[in-house]
Amino acid sequence: MESRSPFDELREEHVALLVDARDIQASLRGLTQPAGAGLGGGSLIRDSLEIFQRRLRVHFRREEEGVFPEAQRMVSEGAQGADVFGRFFAQEGEDDMSAHAALARRANEMVEMATQMEEASGPDAASARRLLAVANLTASLLERHASKEDTLIFSMIERALTPAQVDVVRDRLRVLGSDRDLTPGDDSGLSQLGV
Repeated sequence: MESRSPFDELREEHVALLVDARDIQASLRGLTQPAGAGLGGGSLIRDSLEIFQRRLRVHFRREEEGVFPEAQRMVSEGAQGADVFGRFFAQEGEDDMSAHAALARRANEMVEMATQMEEASGPDAASARRLLAVANLTASLLERHASKEDTLIFSMIERALTPAQVDVVRDRLRVLGSDRDLTPGDDSGLSQLGV
């Protein structure tokens, strides 16, 4: 049995996604400066956003298919404390899925905006500022969402699981892969996941 928790993997993915979001914000801040406009950064930004979008989708799929089914199984089987946990998870799980959908929409919106900037012969400061506003919102939502999962949802699920159930989650996550399995421009990892 491995000593490393599968929930630690998901927490590390949160950290990596937040770093990606901050890097995107920093790049966009540079494009909003007069000297930054027209430097050909549009395709680099779009590429970064597409990678962020893919990693986000893979991460969400790992949570939704790797972790949430185990929590739902615990509730349906009436595990000890499942009545309290079930009420919590029913509310928080639905909120978590809504957050996943909202973040996915923001990532899609950013990729679309970056594509439009690139098609318009490169970024201009005004377009970069609009994209930066969406990136700031996305980073803020992601930070709040990750914090809630890391400190509340994952901790509660992890405490309620037996070691065998943790192994089931670990195995599911292993089968689903990782956002680290994606290489830039490589959709094969997504197609294997059915994304």
